Amino acid sequence: MQLSDKAKALVEEKYKDGHKKRLEHIFGVAEMAEFLAKRYHVDVEKAKVAAYMHDYSKYDDPKDALGILTDEEIKECEEYPFLYHAYLSAEAYKRLMDFDIDIYNAIKYHVFGRPNMSMLEAIIMIADYTEKNRVYPSCIEVRKILVDDHNLNLAIYESLVKTIEFEESLGHKAHPMQIKVKEEYKRKVLEDELRRSNNWLPWKG
Repeated sequence: MQLSDKAKALVEEKYKDGHKKRLEHIFGVAEMAEFLAKRYHVDVEKAKVAAYMHDYSKYDDPKDALGILTDEEIKECEEYPFLYHAYLSAEAYKRLMDFDIDIYNAIKYHVFGRPNMSMLEAIIMIADYTEKNRVYPSCIEVRKILVDDHNLNLAIYESLVKTIEFEESLGHKAHPMQIKVKEEYKRKVLEDELRRSNNWLPWKG
């Protein structure tokens, strides 16, 4: 049995009695992650494991974080509750499967990424936003940029912009790291545009 088969079995068992839509989402993320891993020459097996496990703890009680997450992480999650499931899912992966640091980080930081993330991390982050079951107009728009236009950096940037705009419309503040990742990918998009126009001089930064 491949590790991705084990990860799939774990999440199927976890959600066997409910949350059908969540399971459909997870399978959609795995499908998109596999597609992107092949396109960008990333280990497909790692991408599928991370995708299957990324929402493993989606509905776990935040109280479960006690004794699992660090005090600093718990404090962060109390301010940004949507991070609980990502951090707990990463710890569940660490506990239940053979450990790989890149897979662990891809799960832990899948909500909005982190500065200088690996390609695997980037793939899981954007696969979560653009998988086929996401039918919001913003997700459909970003999926087109990602799949049809072959523009990973722009897709990640636009997903961050749209997510932050949505959070702010609800009166929520963006996570500081979310802002940093957005600014990093804004620079990447600009660099990509300059390269395409043959005006980018690497020694000028």
